[in-house]
Amino acid sequence: MEENYTELAVHIQEVDSRSRSNEHRLDTHENELRKLREKQDAIYDLTSSVKSIATDMAYIKEDVKEVKSGQDKLNDKVTILENRPANETKKKVDSITEKLLWLLVGGSSVGLLSAILPNIPW
Repeated sequence: MEENYTELAVHIQEVDSRSRSNEHRLDTHENELRKLREKQDAIYDLTSSVKSIATDMAYIKEDVKEVKSGQDKLNDKVTILENRPANETKKKVDSITEKLLWLLVGGSSVGLLSAILPNIPW
């Protein structure tokens, strides 16, 4: 009977040792699980930040397109304003040239007519 108690005591000691070992392993796993959860939370926060940045970048992209469009319109207006003096000068030169040409044609016509018809009083 005493042998039974001895075997039982040995068995209880083994179970107790295994229980302590398992308890230690569980504590280790709990710590690792807590660390994994913290990392998971950090990854979630990072993912949310990246998503927010991507959304903001889309809005910035649209704003840049609008600015470029406005800049193109402004460039066109500036070009028109820069070319206005040259265009006005060209119109004036063309007008003077046309008037001189008509003066030359008219004078030549009068000269030719007076040579052909010298007896008409002017």
